[in-house]
Amino acid sequence: MQTLQAGTIVPNFTLQTAMGERFSRNDLRGKAALVIVFLPAYDGLNPTYLANLSTAVQRWSHEQKAVVISAEALPPTEGLIVLRDPEAKVITQFLGEGKGGWFITDRYGELYAQGQALSTADLPKPMSLSEWLEYVNMRCSG
Repeated sequence: MQTLQAGTIVPNFTLQTAMGERFSRNDLRGKAALVIVFLPAYDGLNPTYLANLSTAVQRWSHEQKAVVISAEALPPTEGLIVLRDPEAKVITQFLGEGKGGWFITDRYGELYAQGQALSTADLPKPMSLSEWLEYVNMRCSG
């Protein structure tokens, strides 16, 4: 069940990074388009997905960021903003009862695309996320 509609502004959220620092969606509002990935809980995450996403993100502009949110603790990963949501409050706010998913927003937080994922294998490939961000940047720059 989708809880957010395309064209709406995603809600602000504040969580801790893998390094224990505070991160808020508002920290990047007006500065960077976002890919927000919610990793499915207890999925036995294949570290290859995060590694591939990290590699893709390193080719993005400074106006494009990837935020990875999980109920479980994840290691810091180069190029990714890794956040922990142990009580699943933000996960529920975005996904309702969904297990995992992804969201693409412009730099102001307007939602362009989203999807749900029952497992990590259901998440879009990093190249697909890169293409979505390019689309969003073209729409927002003209």
